[in-house]
Amino acid sequence: MDVVGWYVIVPFSAASLLTGLVQSFGTLWGLLRHDWVIAKLLVTAVATVLLLVHMRPVGHLADAAARSALAGGELQGMRIQLIADAAATLLVLLTACASS
Repeated sequence: MDVVGWYVIVPFSAASLLTGLVQSFGTLWGLLRHDWVIAKLLVTAVATVLLLVHMRPVGHLADAAARSALAGGELQGMRIQLIADAAATLLVLLTACASS
């Protein structure tokens, strides 16, 4: 989980933010001309920051799982947090896709 997160998901998230900025400056839409461009930029920036915050518990859970097999109730709160974070991220991505 930790390796895929840091070496695949985080770079793709940063690339999404960077390519959005490059395209906004390179097209007629511009960065500040339309509200939806600003909204998508803000959604992408917030999602990227939340992903970076989310990677800490992912790393902790990955380390715990690598040390031993997790029992049913072990780290239950962190497991629920990861599920809630994933659901919130899915909602943010669907909002960004639907608002275009």
